[in-house]
Amino acid sequence: MNLFQNASSMRVRSHRHIFLASILTSSIQIGYTHSHAAFAPSSSSPRSILQSGVMNTSKPLFSRHFSKKDNEANLTREREDNGKIVKGGDEPPSKKSKKETERTQSFDPQWHGVFDSDTDVKVHTIMLGTHPSITSLAKVQYFGHPMNAFWWIAGDCLGFRRASGISPSSGKAYKLSSFLYHGQDKVISYDDQLRTFTSKGFALWDLVGSCEREGSLDVDIKQEQPNRIREFCKEHPTVKRIIFVNGGKQCTLFNKHFEDWWLSGELKPGGNELSEKAFKKFAKKINSENASVECLCMPAVSPAAAGITYENKRAAFEDFCYNPGLQDHKDL
Repeated sequence: MNLFQNASSMRVRSHRHIFLASILTSSIQIGYTHSHAAFAPSSSSPRSILQSGVMNTSKPLFSRHFSKKDNEANLTREREDNGKIVKGGDEPPSKKSKKETERTQSFDPQWHGVFDSDTDVKVHTIMLGTHPSITSLAKVQYFGHPMNAFWWIAGDCLGFRRASGISPSSGKAYKLSSFLYHGQDKVISYDDQLRTFTSKGFALWDLVGSCEREGSLDVDIKQEQPNRIREFCKEHPTVKRIIFVNGGKQCTLFNKHFEDWWLSGELKPGGNELSEKAFKKFAKKINSENASVECLCMPAVSPAAAGITYENKRAAFEDFCYNPGLQDHKDL
């Protein structure tokens, strides 16, 4: 090879090196720009990020564009994720992190002594919810859901009306409103409902003091701790009945945590069919001749128990709770 050819070859290799160097420099700059853009402050507010739950940084910086033909063929691509090959979709499958369920607390017991420390009203009946629903916790009210039957029934039996009975969202009357005993002139506040309720010797509490639960259904209650129901009844020895206002599942929880109380002979199942079914396990084991407290399982007041009509729920509470309770209030 002569001198001219050798020089020409060197110039070609030099140009190649320069060209490759320029490509490499450009790639580094592009990568730098995109990597900084990926972590740069977003125009989205922190609230929007929190609402979404997670910031998505798993998508590639450069998206692959498919032709219409490719899309119609539903092509899949493969990518390596933690040592495994994943087929199809932009996002690799990942194990869902187990969502931590917040532990919630019930409210304090309500009886007439809460409103009047010098009261001479004696407690004859304690009504137990299971645990406050999401709506009740938000409102800080027992049975706060507008379609929960508890306060509608209490009002019918004690001479007041819970509310207008008109849905604020639709403007239409609730179905149960056509069966209420009292008119709009008898509507009173929640605090006054509590006062009226407790002034007649009724007390109100929840069976479960604290628990973990997603949603508001009794069947989803986990890691529960009961309230001190037995101690409350000892402090109020005039209590004659415990009313379980949310049906069979609630009674199952009571049986689970208060077996010793059952076996003591202080409790006896109520005479209605629901109570006989809910407490039949202990009815066979105990001698209830000297029992002082009757346990009554009632049709659930929860709006989830929509299979039982409002009239039937009210009739059961009238017969086994309010009528005998009001008579006890006169006698005590």
